[in-house]
Amino acid sequence: MWIHLLFDILEDIEMVLRIDQYNAGFKIVSLAKDEETCCDLLGDQLDFVFIENDILVLYPEKIVLVASIDIISELKKYSNYDVFEIWPDGRMFMRFDTMSLDNFFFVTGKCNSNCVMCPSPEIMRKQGEETDIIKLIELAKHIPANVRHLTITGGEPFLSGEKIFEFISFLRDKFTDTECLFLTNGRIFSLDKYVRLLQENMPSRSIFAIPLHAADENLHDKITQARGSFAQTTLGIKRMLRYGMHIELRIVVSKLNCHNLTKLAQFIVQEISQIEYVSVIAMEMTGSAYKNKDLVWISYRDAFECAKDAIKLLISNGINVRLYNFPLCTVNSSYWMICEKSISPNKVRYGEVCEACNYKSACGGVFAGTIQMEKEELKAIL
Repeated sequence: MWIHLLFDILEDIEMVLRIDQYNAGFKIVSLAKDEETCCDLLGDQLDFVFIENDILVLYPEKIVLVASIDIISELKKYSNYDVFEIWPDGRMFMRFDTMSLDNFFFVTGKCNSNCVMCPSPEIMRKQGEETDIIKLIELAKHIPANVRHLTITGGEPFLSGEKIFEFISFLRDKFTDTECLFLTNGRIFSLDKYVRLLQENMPSRSIFAIPLHAADENLHDKITQARGSFAQTTLGIKRMLRYGMHIELRIVVSKLNCHNLTKLAQFIVQEISQIEYVSVIAMEMTGSAYKNKDLVWISYRDAFECAKDAIKLLISNGINVRLYNFPLCTVNSSYWMICEKSISPNKVRYGEVCEACNYKSACGGVFAGTIQMEKEELKAIL
């Protein structure tokens, strides 16, 4: 249901590719626009569509597909080796973009935490669909082995159980030089069995992004709305570090934890300083975050001001820090060097005032779902 809903939403914001009279069932296909790519994909024994003299042909069956000239023209805008799903009704949805560093595998919408500022709706975390592991592996087969970055996400991807390690081991064997970023709450790794399975199967360049919301159990668990989550997450992180795993610690700044950030930084320095870096993150105000906006919303400028001392403490103790989702005008210029352009291109928005800004091209902008709440604070830097 929820995966279908996601793509139905996408239909409303971009042109839908649809093949008429399609009857070949669900398929994952690569795109070929020239003979060299066609031969390469045939050699890899992959399903693909080939644009040949303005005709769309499904390989290896060599079935001519009924596609309008508009659809052919639209497909020509994509790149060789881009990957699509074709649904039984003929709709096509992109699943891998060779020109993007933002490609991901969506494992499940379910999550065993229920964070009050999560950008996904609560019902998705409770009832979200799970992507079949075989389907994930099939998608991975189509992705070129030299891709620079892949994200594995959910929900909580490790809620799918031990079968996820079949998929992860496939990633390990194929993507030997790819950075694989796993977005997880880390709670499952309080179980040593799961840490060992991860160690045995993970790609060599894996990094695990784990959120920690506060230095004390009560506040952290209030934010996650999951009793015991602080103890599980911190134990999981410590066990992963003992196995030499690389961890990005994420701190999402909200009204609930903004005055606890220095204590959290002290906890990080004292307890888990072996992490790779800390990401301080401004909220995306959709889903539960928007529903709970009176409880969690804090302006980006105020969020940065609350985080400054924590950032200084971390850096002074040799821990690297990154700022995610903060427009440059909300951050002191001396911190710009740690600001990342972290918002996916399709979600980035700028205010009218930004058009006059000398630093717009260097700025990551604002989430589409947050621009209405933040636009009055945006200022052009001249």
